Amino acid sequence: MLRGLYTSAAGMMTVQEQTATTTNNLANVDTMGFKADLLRFVSAPAIHTWKIDDPNYKDKDGQTHPEYLGLTNCGTADTEIWRNLDQGQLIHTGLPLDCAIEGPGFFRVISDTGEEVYSRDGQFKHHPSGFLTDNLGRRVQGVNGDIFLGQSIDIYINQSGEVHVDGEAVGQIDLAYFSDPQQQLSKLGENAWRSSVAPDGVGDSKVRGGYIERSNVDTVSCIAELIVQLRHYQAMEKSVTTANDTLNIAVNQVGKMPQ
Repeated sequence: MLRGLYTSAAGMMTVQEQTATTTNNLANVDTMGFKADLLRFVSAPAIHTWKIDDPNYKDKDGQTHPEYLGLTNCGTADTEIWRNLDQGQLIHTGLPLDCAIEGPGFFRVISDTGEEVYSRDGQFKHHPSGFLTDNLGRRVQGVNGDIFLGQSIDIYINQSGEVHVDGEAVGQIDLAYFSDPQQQLSKLGENAWRSSVAPDGVGDSKVRGGYIERSNVDTVSCIAELIVQLRHYQAMEKSVTTANDTLNIAVNQVGKMPQ
C-alpha cells in the first residue's frame, strides 16, 4: 500500500513543478521577447525494497535476513526545462529605438557586472550616459562594441539594424548566434540569457527597426494546461487519501477483528 503513496506523492510534486512553470509563462505573456518554458518528465528510477527486522522470515538454510520485496516504482520526476525558442509575433510600434529580430539570434548586451548576456527584448533606450541601452540600462553591443549616441535627439534604427544619429550611421547592432541554444543558454532572469560559451553559430536574421517581438506564450494553451494539471493533482490527492484510509483500517480495525 505504501508503494501507492510514494507514486502518488511523487506525481503531486511533479505537477506542482509543472504548474509553477506554466504560471510563470502566463505571468510573462506581455514580456517582450520572452520564450516559454516546458517541463520534461521521465519515470522515476525504481528502487529495491526489503522487509527488515522480521524474525519470522528465514531462508532455506534457516538463516534470518531481510526479505526482498521487489522493485518499487516512484512515479515520475522532472528532468529539465525545455525552452520554446519559436519566433514571437512582431508588432509595429513606429518608435525610433524599438528593434526586433526576425529569425534566430539574440541581442548582445553588457550587464552591470560587465558580463555579456543575451536578450530578445528590443525596447531600446537612449541612456542619459549617451549610450544605447535596453530598458534595464544594459549597454547594447554593436559590431564595434558599445553604441554611443551622444546627446542628440534625432536618433533612429533603420530596417537593417543601423543606428543613425543626425542622419549619420554610428553603429550596427550585432547579433549572437548559438549552434545549440537549448544546451548552451540558460535563463538569467530579468529577461536575459547567459551562456558558458561564446557564440559559435551563424544565422540569417533581419533586424527590424520600429518593431518589437512579443512573448511566444500561448495564453489559451496555458490556461488549458492549468486545468489539466489541476485535475491530475486532484486525482493523485484522492489516491493518497484512499491509501491513507486503507492503512488506517488495516492498523486500527483489522487487528481488533475476532479470531
